Amino acid sequence: MPDAKEIILSIKGWTKQLNKLAKLLSSYEKAQADPVNNAYILEKKINELEKNIITLSDHDYIDPLRAWLNDEKNAVGKLKEDFRFNFGQQLKELFEKDGRRVRGQYPLLRIGFFTLKLNFEFGEGILFFGPEIEKIDSKLPLQPAAIYDAVHRHERNMQVPDFDAAGTFEDLHASYERCLAVSGKTSGDKVRITHVLKEYVFSRQSKQFMIDPSKGHFKEYPRMTLSYMLYQLKHANATERGLRLHVATFDATVDKSRSFWVPDNEEGEGTHYEYISFEVPRE
Repeated sequence: MPDAKEIILSIKGWTKQLNKLAKLLSSYEKAQADPVNNAYILEKKINELEKNIITLSDHDYIDPLRAWLNDEKNAVGKLKEDFRFNFGQQLKELFEKDGRRVRGQYPLLRIGFFTLKLNFEFGEGILFFGPEIEKIDSKLPLQPAAIYDAVHRHERNMQVPDFDAAGTFEDLHASYERCLAVSGKTSGDKVRITHVLKEYVFSRQSKQFMIDPSKGHFKEYPRMTLSYMLYQLKHANATERGLRLHVATFDATVDKSRSFWVPDNEEGEGTHYEYISFEVPRE
């Protein structure tokens, strides 16, 4: 026969468990205010509720609660389907206003230069530049407006301000020539593209950086920015002026120190290049 102290401890334990259960049910009820957009949140809440009722002993309210949970699980399954459909439609509508297409199938969607990888289970997305080439944003909320804003933000960030094709061509050519001199090669020889781009980035640093090469004085050129710069050069007839990009071997494509991915078009198709050369006629 339990004594009073044991009974009090038992009641306190029940109270703690029931309070937790009540909070979970209250949280679930709030999420039901927007059931379609909160479908995956509702699913997580149901899973938490199931774990908690397992720890409870049989009681008059347990069986009805289990029956209610089963009904809710079935309802949430339909809500998840609605959410996935609505998400895709809303995303397409947002970009269609800009005259742009959203292509592909879940979990991978293509938006211009970018690839969006969706994880409906965790309610988040990962944004890549190119076909999963460069991860540039992760844990994006699965909200069409948030995805739309992220794509536009990264499009702005990847562009070199006041891009000048002719000036960029000359700067890149000069960087190539410096790499030739260091390696003892002659004009027209192939040089690893990553070496030339590294030289190009350092050539673009300010005088202040050269005096004090600290992080605060360094002007960053992310791979995405350099990749887009090469894309712009290709489409500004730089190849006609002598720029040559040489396709990477299969082994090199998985090594970022050896190759560089450059878009071929605004649909996100592209090519990995391993070497660069210039065939510029001397005056």
